[in-house]
Amino acid sequence: MKIVPILAVLLLGWVFAFSQKIKGTILNRENQQPVAYATIIVTDPATGKTVNGAVANEQGAFEINGLHKGSWNLAIDFIGFTRQEVKGVSASQDIGIIYMTATSKSLQEVVVTSRADKIVYNVATDVTSQGGVATDILKKVPQVTVDIDGNVELQGNANIRFLINGKPSSMFGNNLADALAAIPASQIKSIEAITSPGAKYDAQGTGGIINIILKDNTAQGMNGNVALSAGTRLENGSVNLNMRKDKFGANVFFSGNEQLASRTPSTRIRYTKDTKLEQETVTDFSRKAYQTGLGFDYGNLSGGITYAFFGNHSIASTSQQPGDIYFTSDTRNRTGTVDWNLAYHTKAWSFLYSASAGNPYTSFVQEATHSWTPGTDVQHNFSADYSHKWLDAGAKVTLRHFNNTATYLPDTTQNYVFDYRMNIYAAYLSAKFTLFDVLDVVAGARYEYTTVLGGEYGELLPSVNITHGPWKMAFTRRIERPDKELNPFVNYSDPYNITTGNPHLKPEIGNNFELGYSWKNIYMAFSERINTNDLKTYTAYYPTYQIGDSLYKDVTVTYRANIGEEYNTGLIVTTSRPLTSHLNVKANLMVFNRHVVNHVDNGNRTDGINWRFNMNLSYTLPADLVAEAFGEYRSAFNSIQGRAPQSINYTLACRKLFWHKNASIGITATNPFNQYIRQLTTYSTANYSGTYLRLVPYRSFGVSMTYKFGKLQFKKEKEHGEDYLNNPPTI
Repeated sequence: MKIVPILAVLLLGWVFAFSQKIKGTILNRENQQPVAYATIIVTDPATGKTVNGAVANEQGAFEINGLHKGSWNLAIDFIGFTRQEVKGVSASQDIGIIYMTATSKSLQEVVVTSRADKIVYNVATDVTSQGGVATDILKKVPQVTVDIDGNVELQGNANIRFLINGKPSSMFGNNLADALAAIPASQIKSIEAITSPGAKYDAQGTGGIINIILKDNTAQGMNGNVALSAGTRLENGSVNLNMRKDKFGANVFFSGNEQLASRTPSTRIRYTKDTKLEQETVTDFSRKAYQTGLGFDYGNLSGGITYAFFGNHSIASTSQQPGDIYFTSDTRNRTGTVDWNLAYHTKAWSFLYSASAGNPYTSFVQEATHSWTPGTDVQHNFSADYSHKWLDAGAKVTLRHFNNTATYLPDTTQNYVFDYRMNIYAAYLSAKFTLFDVLDVVAGARYEYTTVLGGEYGELLPSVNITHGPWKMAFTRRIERPDKELNPFVNYSDPYNITTGNPHLKPEIGNNFELGYSWKNIYMAFSERINTNDLKTYTAYYPTYQIGDSLYKDVTVTYRANIGEEYNTGLIVTTSRPLTSHLNVKANLMVFNRHVVNHVDNGNRTDGINWRFNMNLSYTLPADLVAEAFGEYRSAFNSIQGRAPQSINYTLACRKLFWHKNASIGITATNPFNQYIRQLTTYSTANYSGTYLRLVPYRSFGVSMTYKFGKLQFKKEKEHGEDYLNNPPTI
């Protein structure tokens, strides 16, 4: 049987030896900046048929492999730019720079682009998100869903690895919704949704990776921008300063926001065999956050440090029947996080050290009960990566330590210290090659060995991305390690509906398949995601429930559990294109069937078809005025213990540019004709049923202002100059 791997090696060697390629770089003619993720299609001059294709990277560079010797035609497309064609290109040729011309300066930066492993949403002129936060932008990212409470899913999976500028942060470890609400939209350059991460990426997050890229500027000179917004629900402010002199560049920023206090009425009715519980609650909620930081780069060296603080405050008043009971609760959460990093890059090697240190704190007061839990969350990451032609390899060490101390009064028997350490040792190997002269393949495997308190385990996590022209096929295996859900902290803010952690959780393993096809500016994909040891939120009913010396009666306890298996089958359709020189449309449709085998409930099976559709229309008017409308619908769907609610929201906005387009003022209205979004959740289990109705205040009006200042100096055009397309290379 040894003949099989030998033949495979010889076959791959033959492919590497005889595969021909074309490479080049695509730049914006106006400012000499890269046109990232432009699409390049290779056609046969004789037949006009498409034979291959590629997508440019962040620097506008592309490389097309698997071509026979001969002459080919190239067509380069990108939303907001005029199509460019280069004819008579020979294989194994570096054609240098190709310049593209913008067709509409007002629309050119509002784009959605895709490549084999990711979708990139650029937000530079996103009008309806002005004055908002990261969750407002995430709603528009294809294949991403955000519910009314700020919970995020990627292709129907909530277990997502969030990164800031490609690096992890402990700010996401305590309260994801708060962390995302702490990042103003004005600070964000783009968002990457990585649905099929390759072996070089951390395997954490069975749903994939979302990378939030903050604004920077690589142009020579000094410049900056200021953004301010005020509204009925949210206030934002940010300032960025950038400086670059030759090889040295620096960036400093500060931002802050506050979600003003709003009131949410709710009604909960719960039926058991012998009881009926009815609660009417009014909750006043507010949130605030600020961030600051600086970064630098000099030649191959770069680094930075940031500090982020965010917190929320909730006061709930509840009246209950039977018993004519009335109680109030006061809950406060806050986290301060410091992130720092230092990196060194060469053409082939990359070394990175990054770290994060946070101090999460939670407290609540409910009548005579008082609890507080100060803690620390520290993470260190060391990685080394090597990339040369067709080979990528690397190793990474992650060291994480989470600790907190819970104090309960008057029942001190519930006090505890939670100390959790998790170390991950990883290595990966990945190769890029052309198979059968037609398939571009990126295949690899990552091994991650995890040590935790009380155990250790290792996982081999393969991945493969195969592309052929507009076709994409991908498989990835990923892991979801529970972290904050392991904390056994008990929240008694409602003594009849208790929430707690589960220190006995096991890792979830996800096997993800995707088959996609791009046609012009439309992307269609079929996806299948299969999770074992599936992590879900689960609620159990107890007539009596003992914790320490305290006995609770007629309560539900909500916690995370390894439910069983989930099969998430979906169809995805995405488009983003200018209909005219003034009108741009972006639309996203996702339809999923979620099949869950629930071993906690004796193998109970649940099927829930849910779908989500959104559309964004942007229209450029005279005098540098842009109007935009965004609407979203998310259907109700069956969950493992009932039915989750539907939601509808919409935003109208306009923005006026002035002072030579260096300043702008915008007006935004969200759900202007409806004060609340009605959220009705139903429950149906073996021993209880009920409903939970919330009226979530969502209507808001706001005004925002931005101002850009300073001078930009771009480098001179490179050797080919602007006439290169008029004199393409000849055979």
